[in-house]
Amino acid sequence: MSRALPALIKTAIERKWIAWYPEGECYVNLAGSYDYLELAYYTSQDYELEGTCIHPTGKEMLDAYVPPLFLERARLAGLSIPNYYLSNGYFEPPVVIDPINPFMIKSRVVHKPGREKAIAKSMTRNFTYAICCQELPPGSRVVYFRLVLGWTSSPRFRAIAAQLWQSFGIPLAKVRVIVTAEGEYFVSDLSPLPPTKLSPKELAHLEKHIQWDR
Repeated sequence: MSRALPALIKTAIERKWIAWYPEGECYVNLAGSYDYLELAYYTSQDYELEGTCIHPTGKEMLDAYVPPLFLERARLAGLSIPNYYLSNGYFEPPVVIDPINPFMIKSRVVHKPGREKAIAKSMTRNFTYAICCQELPPGSRVVYFRLVLGWTSSPRFRAIAAQLWQSFGIPLAKVRVIVTAEGEYFVSDLSPLPPTKLSPKELAHLEKHIQWDR
C-alpha cells in the first residue's frame, strides 16, 4: 500500500466515513458494514432526516442485507438469481443457506446430504428462525468479488457491479455469485466490506471518485 492511500482511510475516519460522490450528486456512507441499528445505519438516517441525498439509505441497507429481500430486489432489477426457498428446517443439498436471523450472519454451503437435521437446527437456532436456501445447480461453484462504488477490479463482474450499485446503493460490499457449469452468473448475496480491507487498487479507485469537501 502506498503512503498516500492509507491517508484516505485516516480522512474517512475523521469524516465519519461520509464523502461526496460527484457522479451520483449524493453523499456516500463508506462504513462498509450496514447492519440494522449499527452506527452506519444511524449516520445515514441523520442525513435522510435532513433531506440530504445519501447512499445507502436505511431502506437500502435492509433490502441488501435480508437475503430474500435482496434476491427479489435483484430479480426485479433484471439480475439473474438462483432458485431459492424459505424453510424452518428442511432443505436439500447442494444448497447455500443464509440465516434470516438478525443475530446470526454466517452462511453455510452444504454440498452433500447426511447432516441436514443438525445443520438446520444450528442455522435456525433450534428451528426458531427461518433460513433462505439457494439451490446450487450441478457443477456450479460459489465465488466472490468486491464491489467499490459500482466497480470491481475483476473485469468479468463489472457489469454486475454497476447494476448492483444502481439497484441497491451500497458503496462497498462483498458479493457472492454462483457460477454455473455453463458460465452463467447468479447473484447470491451482499455482505459487509470494511474499507480498511480494500486493496491499493480499490482504494485508488475510491479516491478518484469521491471528494471530502463538496
